[in-house]
Amino acid sequence: MGASRDAEDSVFRAAYDGLRRFLGRAREVVLAPFERFKAAPNADAVYSAAPIWQAQVDRIMNALTPALQEGWAAAHLPGDYSPSDPYIQANLALTHNLLVRVPDEVHALVVRQILEGTNANETNDQIAARVDRVLDVAGSENWVGRARVIAQTECNRHYNSSLLAHALLVEREDGGVWTKEWETQTDGKERTEHLEADHQKRPLSSPYEVGEEPLMFPGDPQGAPWNVINCRCGQTIRRVS
Repeated sequence: MGASRDAEDSVFRAAYDGLRRFLGRAREVVLAPFERFKAAPNADAVYSAAPIWQAQVDRIMNALTPALQEGWAAAHLPGDYSPSDPYIQANLALTHNLLVRVPDEVHALVVRQILEGTNANETNDQIAARVDRVLDVAGSENWVGRARVIAQTECNRHYNSSLLAHALLVEREDGGVWTKEWETQTDGKERTEHLEADHQKRPLSSPYEVGEEPLMFPGDPQGAPWNVINCRCGQTIRRVS
């Protein structure tokens, strides 16, 4: 169920390398006032490093191609993978919009450390050390974990979106009636809402109801973060008439 390990590893490498490049530059510019003048770090300088992340987002998006191809093939329907399919492109656009917000998240983390340090009457040395820990990609498991979350979430998301896109295309072309069925990976780690959705059947164009949220497929980026991040569920497509 879901994209291959190789596909996920490719996205992980692109995400981690992107974070490493972006955070490395952000670390330099945010801590520059402290390094030069022993002044407080400048949280807003994060945004001067943002173009580096934007370029890396394109690499991450390109790394999703194997997951999309695997999802398309998993529908077991005729027709070659179509990267220009409107449904695939729409969901890729949603993912792109989510990924480009990373500089905002990093800015918020830096601001939090500066405020906490200031409220605790810490010195600029201590505040700078706080910020340095947040932005040190090599010294924090948080960023390795974030890259893995991106890889798992986005690969499963686009595997399922591509599978559904292929089925929708075939349904339009052959005039048949098709259904999709939610499949939860049940190993004790699944969310209660996803376990309750297991074996839920819907017409292709109708959303599943998962945790009282409409999701067109497992990992649907229109869903709330708690409902789609690290989702490992899949779906099966069947023709009913």
